[in-house]
Amino acid sequence: MRKGLEKYLFGAAAVLLGALLVGLAVLGLSKPRGALATVPLADGRILQIEGVTFGVEHRMGAPTFVIERLGPWLPRGMDDLFWPKRPESKIHLERPGLVVWVNALDPIGGTNVDCQGIRVEFEDQHGDFFGEDTRYWTGGARFWRVGHVFYSFPRDEERLTLRITPWRKNQTSTVTVPNPQLTPPAQWSGAPLPQTKTAGPLEVTLKGLTVRTNADAGKYWSTPFRFFEPAWECRQQGQPAAGWAEPEWMAEDATGNRGQHLGVHRPVLRFFATVYPEATNTEAAWLIAALPRTDLTTLTSNLWWNQSLPAGTNQIVALGFCPPGTHVFCEGQFDPNGPPMGPVGGGARSGWVGQSAWINPLRHKEWSGHYTPSPTLYLRADRLGQRDRLAVRLRDEAGRLWLAKSEPQGGPNGLQAFLVELPAAVTNVVPEVVLLRPVAAEFLVETKSASTATR
Repeated sequence: MRKGLEKYLFGAAAVLLGALLVGLAVLGLSKPRGALATVPLADGRILQIEGVTFGVEHRMGAPTFVIERLGPWLPRGMDDLFWPKRPESKIHLERPGLVVWVNALDPIGGTNVDCQGIRVEFEDQHGDFFGEDTRYWTGGARFWRVGHVFYSFPRDEERLTLRITPWRKNQTSTVTVPNPQLTPPAQWSGAPLPQTKTAGPLEVTLKGLTVRTNADAGKYWSTPFRFFEPAWECRQQGQPAAGWAEPEWMAEDATGNRGQHLGVHRPVLRFFATVYPEATNTEAAWLIAALPRTDLTTLTSNLWWNQSLPAGTNQIVALGFCPPGTHVFCEGQFDPNGPPMGPVGGGARSGWVGQSAWINPLRHKEWSGHYTPSPTLYLRADRLGQRDRLAVRLRDEAGRLWLAKSEPQGGPNGLQAFLVELPAAVTNVVPEVVLLRPVAAEFLVETKSASTATR
């Protein structure tokens, strides 16, 4: 046993030493490059644009994997040797997008300071604005950085005009940066409106377009968009369609931008309409399974089912029904031994939070917690179709159907939460899991025929 222990300790020390040497070599080869551009802001900060990247996987800065994995096991103070001046940040996007990476400096001392509290947008040659879709912030005692994500931007312009406006000072600074994904527009030919297409049992009509500005235009945090808003009509067997939700829509321009805020100067736009049946539409919503009847007045502890639900090629599991509180999951399963979590201070009434930790230098573990003020039913859909959606309706003792509220934040590892908010008199229900498969139509539109009205 003694020889075996010595052999194990020697091996562990060799692995640690090897990792330290590799880390030092990586840090030596990963010297931070200079900023792509430097912009003085109206609030006094100096904004550094570190880079502009395009794709699905984005990285900026020098790797920190040594300190991430070995930090807890290094001698106190030794971790400072492994921190690069500009640590690495990573962003994974679900579809290709552009990321503008920024940090900020104090104008006097030149030290790194918080780079948040700014509005960032692109302006094209026609004066249309493209605002960020989301942002990712990383920071700590050593370095702050934000990655501003754009799915739409002036793709056909070689140099991109970037506007930065601090929230505290409504004054805009402008700089140009190279376009990492220059895309000439395709040659499209559109038709005037109205246009009608058949989509499953529905006839979907795009009646017209209206030039619109976003409701919060002029607010310090919001990019002032102008865009075309479509007007839709859905009919079934010649009558207004019942039991179907309002069409969800997306536009695409000839350079590959997809979104709703694509400006008003493209001569042709492609519009996509997606129409989902309501969960209470017993003809169009596919009933997957009826779950055990539940008395909400006695739901005081977690009711875990872990029941597989057959649904074609979809892999769906009904995890359980839980009372108000915070419920912790790991790798898509309920974890009663997970770390304690709570609601986000000042955040939404319900939502997801997370924690992660290195269990050892080779194993990383992540937990997800869902906090809710209402009884909540949890499903996991590992392989749901790209457009398919799950819904939960509740059938009471009188046969009436009620909708459970889908958590708007979504969830990790295929987890989906459905909050049950019913009238006080409705206490005994059968949850029914349904699959919503939409119908879709697309329209290639010549925009000059659109209304010029603005609202």
